Amino acid sequence: MENILKFSHMIGLSIWLGSMVMWAMFAPKLYKIDPTRNTTNTLRKTFSTLSWGSYTLALISGLGIFLIVENSISTWGVELLVLIFAGLTIGLHSYASKLSSALRGMLNGVMLLSAFIVVYLATINI
Repeated sequence: MENILKFSHMIGLSIWLGSMVMWAMFAPKLYKIDPTRNTTNTLRKTFSTLSWGSYTLALISGLGIFLIVENSISTWGVELLVLIFAGLTIGLHSYASKLSSALRGMLNGVMLLSAFIVVYLATINI
C-alpha cells in the first residue's frame, strides 16, 4: 500500500507541476493570437481540470502516506503543509478575479516556487 500511495503521490505532483508550467508557457502566446479568447478559455478550463485533479490526487495520497507510513510525521507533514499552502495560493489566484496584474504575477511566482518545494520534499522522502 505504501508504494502505491507514493507512486500516486509522485504522479499527481508531476502532472500538477507540469500543467502549471505548460500553462505558464502557453497562456501569454495564446492571448496574443486569440483576440476573442474562445480557445484560450477552453484550454484554461482543460488545464484547470487537469491541474486540480492531479493536485487532489497528490493531496489525498500524501495524506494517506502521512497517516499510514511509520516515521513519516515530520517530513511528510512539512511537505503536506507546503502542498496545502500551494493549493490555497492557486485557489486565490484562480478564483479572485479582481486582483491586480502585479499581485497575480506575484502569486504565479509563489505558486511555482511552492510547487517546486513540494516536489523536492516529496522526492527526498521517497
